[in-house]
Amino acid sequence: MTFAKSRESLGSEIESLLGEDIVLRPDKSSFEDFKADLGDFASEPAVVVQPKTADHVSKVLKYANDRKIPVVARGAGTSLTGATSTFGGIVIDFSKYMNRILSVDTTNWYAHCEAGVVLDDLKEELKKKGFFFPPDPASAPWCTIGGIISENSGGMRTFRYGTVRNWVLALNVVFADGTKAKLGEPLPKNRVGYDLVQLVCGSEGTLALVTDAWLKITPTPEEEAGTPVKKFMVFFSSWEDAVNSIVGIRSSRLIPNLLEFMGAEALQSVDDSFEIGIPVHEATLFMEASDELIPKILAVCKSNGSVDNYIAKDEKDGERLYSARALLHLGVKSLDTGVYAEDAVVPVDRLADYVTFVKQTAKKYGVKIPLAGHAGDGNVHPSIVYHKESKESRESADLAFADIIRYAVSLGGSVTGEHGIGKQKLNFARDQLMERNGPKVINLMQEIKKLWDPNNILNPGKFVVEDSGEKS
Repeated sequence: MTFAKSRESLGSEIESLLGEDIVLRPDKSSFEDFKADLGDFASEPAVVVQPKTADHVSKVLKYANDRKIPVVARGAGTSLTGATSTFGGIVIDFSKYMNRILSVDTTNWYAHCEAGVVLDDLKEELKKKGFFFPPDPASAPWCTIGGIISENSGGMRTFRYGTVRNWVLALNVVFADGTKAKLGEPLPKNRVGYDLVQLVCGSEGTLALVTDAWLKITPTPEEEAGTPVKKFMVFFSSWEDAVNSIVGIRSSRLIPNLLEFMGAEALQSVDDSFEIGIPVHEATLFMEASDELIPKILAVCKSNGSVDNYIAKDEKDGERLYSARALLHLGVKSLDTGVYAEDAVVPVDRLADYVTFVKQTAKKYGVKIPLAGHAGDGNVHPSIVYHKESKESRESADLAFADIIRYAVSLGGSVTGEHGIGKQKLNFARDQLMERNGPKVINLMQEIKKLWDPNNILNPGKFVVEDSGEKS
């Protein structure tokens, strides 16, 4: 997407529209915080708007839509796929001012939050009241409510509780033309109309911008189960034994709150960077479950060849174990100057095949691919490490990345489980949709985009839309 205005005149006009206090211009302010996301995808916005109200968002979108200027919503910039990248467009940063928890209803079990609320801040507020919001991406200390809705984030508790879309009741949104609307209702049941809330969840800011949301909440696991809940790790000398244990846990109908896995390279990188003190084995399962369930899970793991286990002594010790998994991406990033973070999903009974293929691919191209992921739902996170300054290293990483994505699809899986499409996986996603669902489905998605955003200003060139021509 191209437009004629210079950055200076664009910034000046938006300042006149909204006021200088909420508009950042490159000739007046540092854009350092907006130049890349967590996945190192570059961005060069012409203007950054930090709205205080939904009316501000509405005015920006109406202005941009009339002039066909691209607009990208941003929370904390924790995207790993370039979903918040723009070159010359307007970035709407919700994190600065629109970050209030508006209410927590402990009778109707929902929290009403603005888009810029940091997920961990919400969790801390809910904890005081004996409630929690289950979706738990590793970026929880930074990511925002608007961001996790836009990406339909998952995280470590997906196995038991599902992804973000399972916990969104209603949304206030602003459409591309500046019209404000409420989608859904903060009710346990609501059968009126098409479910537009679910359409917005995971749409990566391509249909409408979320200004605030009503999120379903539930009692904390301890209060829900009526018995202590503990975090623990189980160690294996082979991936085959670990995967067999995962299959065994599911086949035994055991449902821990968390069921994660980490490989030796990944766990070692975290320990080297943060000195957490977790023993490194070829494969490690990290779980959380009630005292009643833990012995049953350990018995399944033992029958499948586990070599040791460790149960957290107390809540603080449990958080130490949790941090080993939560900090994994940052640990892996310390291994070299570049990382491709993949999040393919495969059927759980094909996890062993996928892990074997990833290891073979690492050897084939001479790259490191530390492994981790959400074991309970087959969402694997291979991190392809490369050296940015080396053309050969980058090319090897590109080839490895493509191979492991396509192999996941060949196993009946998907190119992404939670990181989304962004710029990184647009072509892979189209290939998957074409192969599995057909051109009619792709065309339907494109027509939905045109209906909601006829001028293609909302995050153009991402997700499933046709190439917008925006420079990248």
